[in-house]
Amino acid sequence: MDKYSMLQPLGIDQKTERVYRALLSIADATAFRIAKEAGLKRTSVYYLLEELIVMGLVSTYTHRGVTRYVAENPAKLKSLFEQKMILAERILPELQKEIGTSGRKTAIRIFEGKEAIQRMSEEALEAKDKKILSLGSSRKLIEFLGGKHGFGARRRKRGIFTRSLRFEDDEKSTGARLHDTRILPKDFNFPVFMMIFDKKVSLVLFESDGIGLLIASENFANAMRSLFEVLWAFSRIPARY
Repeated sequence: MDKYSMLQPLGIDQKTERVYRALLSIADATAFRIAKEAGLKRTSVYYLLEELIVMGLVSTYTHRGVTRYVAENPAKLKSLFEQKMILAERILPELQKEIGTSGRKTAIRIFEGKEAIQRMSEEALEAKDKKILSLGSSRKLIEFLGGKHGFGARRRKRGIFTRSLRFEDDEKSTGARLHDTRILPKDFNFPVFMMIFDKKVSLVLFESDGIGLLIASENFANAMRSLFEVLWAFSRIPARY
């Protein structure tokens, strides 16, 4: 890692980090001294110091008519991003309202590769109605993705109930809490894995590196729910979970 790239994941660029860390090392200084320590032009340092003041990482005071700068404790970084999280939580519902306002009622997203499919599957954990219907081979999905990745535990923690239609040779459920399972007929052929939640349907195609489709459509989701319920009625209750 570059010496001055420690804060880049937090959205703070290298020059801004150089100024902040230079001031941390001397605690209290003029812009001229900070520029010298950071190895940057003083005109640039003035601008960067203003950015740090807005972030709450630097404060100022005047001594004998000269503006001096003081580095705030790095713990302020945590407070800064906690405030941003609070703000994000406030504005997220408003942004969510904008989804689909263009009039397009169906949206299809394509996910290529196992990591992308894993991210697609995570969207089911955001189910607003706290219900997931799944159809297909869980064993095949787990083998394909290289593990369970704690999906079931996180689903239960969020209080999401799931009903699953599985094959005879599938992974057995690790617990019946918030989970109901039935076994599909032996002659039923379903070579993909499907999840239905809210107004969305996700499909995993076990081809090559994997292809995932996430379809946001109320009509399509309702059609797949109807298919699921028909299959549920013809499927049997497993002997044991």
